[in-house]
Amino acid sequence: MKTKTKRTLLPTKKVLSSEPSALLQTERDLKDAILTVSVFVNLFGLCLWVALQTTARYDAALVDFFIAR
Repeated sequence: MKTKTKRTLLPTKKVLSSEPSALLQTERDLKDAILTVSVFVNLFGLCLWVALQTTARYDAALVDFFIAR
């Protein structure tokens, strides 16, 4: 007759719910990169606008330098 043996369960690795997955982290990194680029582009535009507003003497030169057509 067979005797019943007690099965032992192997410990399983639990994933903590507070840790973001790799996909979520990649999405956050992409959003941060886009935000950073956007901030620098907006700062560049602001500096160009301020330079154009301060004097009318160099308007054509500044526009030709920064916005090449």
